[in-house]
Amino acid sequence: MTFDNQQLDLRGVFDLEPHGPDTYVGESPDYSWGRIYGGLVVAQALLAATKTVNPDYGVHSLHAYFILGGDLREPVRYEVDRVRNGRSFTTRRVVARQSAGAILTLECSFQVDEEGPNTQSTTFPRDIPKPEDLEQEWDAGAERCDIETPDDPPRSTCWGRYPEPLGDDPALHACGLAYLSDMNAMSAVHESFPGDTREEGSTIGASLDHSIWFQRPVRSDEWLLLDMRGHGMIGSRGLATGLVFQRDGTHVATIVQEGLLRKVKKKPVAK
Repeated sequence: MTFDNQQLDLRGVFDLEPHGPDTYVGESPDYSWGRIYGGLVVAQALLAATKTVNPDYGVHSLHAYFILGGDLREPVRYEVDRVRNGRSFTTRRVVARQSAGAILTLECSFQVDEEGPNTQSTTFPRDIPKPEDLEQEWDAGAERCDIETPDDPPRSTCWGRYPEPLGDDPALHACGLAYLSDMNAMSAVHESFPGDTREEGSTIGASLDHSIWFQRPVRSDEWLLLDMRGHGMIGSRGLATGLVFQRDGTHVATIVQEGLLRKVKKKPVAK
């Protein structure tokens, strides 16, 4: 799938404004395709939730549903529900709203640091070139370097990096990863479509739901590998799963996204 190769100023997207108890308002850059980027809404919703959580707790998972496309002309209001404050885990629910109604719902869970084993069974994929050796592009304002991979299995692999320094706050880096996590998931879904219908402009798609598991602390303003695999289509829905790695091969996160993909109906030619 093609993506928007536009450099944007993302410095202010994590500057949420308080707007009443447990409510925050976020702004969006002017994305050229005319809708708010889904990864931005996920990231801002996660940040709104984080603002209501003790900083000793770090996010370990989130699950979101995309409901409506966000209107660039309006700010987004994030309403946080403090579902539970536990000794080990804390849970939050967030509804992102605009004047048309809810555009996204998100639930996320946070865990206090806990001693335990640290093992990794996933391996960094083979023959991955360094980002410095690839053409750098922009996707929703983030830096992206695409990597060519075989068509079987359906796959979309790229390096991604949040383009602005995020300091040393691990919560901001988790939000930065959430921003990046929506870059190539639909590309992997698209690769699952039958080959003769994958020409540019032949399909129209949208993200339906999105999940992230944050396995380890991450720096999202440094290059991360997003290796997404498509798992076929059922009717109009396709599923992609993927692993996120640091450059040293450390597995830092897992992403799952379900997407809607339909063939564009061609209008009959007038005679």
